[in-house]
Amino acid sequence: MNMEMDAESYLKSGSNELRVLEYKTSGIAFGINILKVSKIVSNLADFTQMPESHPAIKGIFKDMNQLIPVIDLSTFLGITNEKTNLNKVIVTEFFGIYTGFWVDQINWLHHFKWEDVIDAGKVFGGIDQRYTIGIVRPTDENMVQLLDYETILLDLCPHLGVQKPTVHSADVDLSSKRILIAEDSPAVRIMLQNELTEQGCEVQTAPDGAIGWEKFQADKFDLVICDVEMPQMDGLALTLRIRQSERSATPVIVYSSIGDIGMKARAEYLKADAHITKLNLDLLIQIADKLMRGEKLDRSETGFDEIKKENQRETVAID
Repeated sequence: MNMEMDAESYLKSGSNELRVLEYKTSGIAFGINILKVSKIVSNLADFTQMPESHPAIKGIFKDMNQLIPVIDLSTFLGITNEKTNLNKVIVTEFFGIYTGFWVDQINWLHHFKWEDVIDAGKVFGGIDQRYTIGIVRPTDENMVQLLDYETILLDLCPHLGVQKPTVHSADVDLSSKRILIAEDSPAVRIMLQNELTEQGCEVQTAPDGAIGWEKFQADKFDLVICDVEMPQMDGLALTLRIRQSERSATPVIVYSSIGDIGMKARAEYLKADAHITKLNLDLLIQIADKLMRGEKLDRSETGFDEIKKENQRETVAID
């Protein structure tokens, strides 16, 4: 079966749309933004178990000449209370890395607005809930948790989060620059804040696009760095509002774990200055420096040069 999305629907001005693929593992419903899903497979070719690895990493399999690690979400999340029947692997692509998440079943594809997403932090209050960042309710009886897949991958691969930029202060000058970061993943938000503060920036952060918009209206910034996936208001809708505001010339970098052609096309359509795939801190700092100096970027630096001049369609195939 095929599930298709017309990329043009995401090119609407500030549609703030979200499509969530619902799946179950250990009897609990979770969801993932369909834009992070490369494919869903049920028959793993050349599957090999990996000895002496993290208990949640069940092995690797070969797909289109690429080796993909497989993570058992039940084991990782510690929710193996019910009998599981792992028979689907959701293959994702973010951070420029392919990863397979082994789950019990695929349920459905739901269509929401980002303002429909309930902030998990507000629900759980002070309770430490590291991996659930949002909740959606397709029906009154159905509750689907949205996981922070970026933090899951960072916890499994700590080296991804400790890579320090190699850009030297002699090459860039970010001192005293005022930067707004809109990012819902605490791990990525803190990482960005720390690195830019070390570069001498004055940094303000927002856990979602709506709060980011409030802060943008209340203050002046030399640059805005925004994720795409955020509760209440996504980064594309935030970019649109900035471009329609009195300070429309403020540089905006879309800093997203989703680096596919469709996402780059959306960012360019909404007049972002650049799209940079997480966790490329070197490139982020270099581009941020150029934009805040008022320099014009070459198209090769914007991340938009990969966009094909033809209509794009995104397909998630389920074999």
